Amino acid sequence: MLLFFVQFREKSMSFSKDLVISSWFKFFDLIRNRKKLISLISITALLIFISPLSGFAQTEKAEKEVAETTDMWLNTVTSGSEEVVDEVVALYADDGILWGTVSEQVRDTPAEIRDYFEYFAKLPQLSVSSYKGCIRMYDDNLAINTGYYTFTYSKNGQTKEVPARYSFVYQKNGNNKWEIIEHHSSALPEAPEALQEVGPEQDACENGLLVQR
Repeated sequence: MLLFFVQFREKSMSFSKDLVISSWFKFFDLIRNRKKLISLISITALLIFISPLSGFAQTEKAEKEVAETTDMWLNTVTSGSEEVVDEVVALYADDGILWGTVSEQVRDTPAEIRDYFEYFAKLPQLSVSSYKGCIRMYDDNLAINTGYYTFTYSKNGQTKEVPARYSFVYQKNGNNKWEIIEHHSSALPEAPEALQEVGPEQDACENGLLVQR
C-alpha cells in the first residue's frame, strides 16, 4: 500500500511538472503570438498612414507636371519663333480637339489645328499678360486646367487685348508625356447686369493646384 502511494505521488508530481511546463509553453506561445499580432497591426497601421501620403505626393507631382505643360504651351504659342506652329501642334494629341479663341469652328485633326495656329501664333507681338488657373487631377493619367488668360497683340500700331477663359484637358500618352486632348478657349463675354457676380472666395481652386502669373 505504501509503495502504491509513493508511486501515485511520483506520478502526480510528474504530471504536475508536465502541466506547469506545458502551461509555461502555452504562455510563451501566447506572448509570442501576441507580439506577432501587435507587429502586424503596427505594420498595417503604418502602411495605411503612408499610403495617403504617397498618393498625395504623386498627385502633387502630377499637378506640377501639368502646370509645366501649360507653361510650355503659353511660352511656345507666344515665342514668335520660326518653328512656332510645329512646336505648338506637337503639344496636342493626334486626336486632340481645339475650340480656338478666334475660331467659330471646332478643329479635331492635326491639320486643322495647324491651320489655326498658322494664324493665331503669328499675330504680331503676341503675348500673355495674365494667367490664372486651377489644375485638378481626375486619375493618374487625366487632368484638367481651367481658368483665365489675357492675350495681347499688335494691330495697326496699337496694342489689342483679348481677355479669355480656357479649359485644357491633359492625358498622359504611351511615352509618359502629358499632351492636350481637348482645349477650349473663348473671349470673355460681357455679362448682363442682372447676372450676379461670383465673389472671390467662390472663385477659388479647391482640391487642386492654383497657378498664375
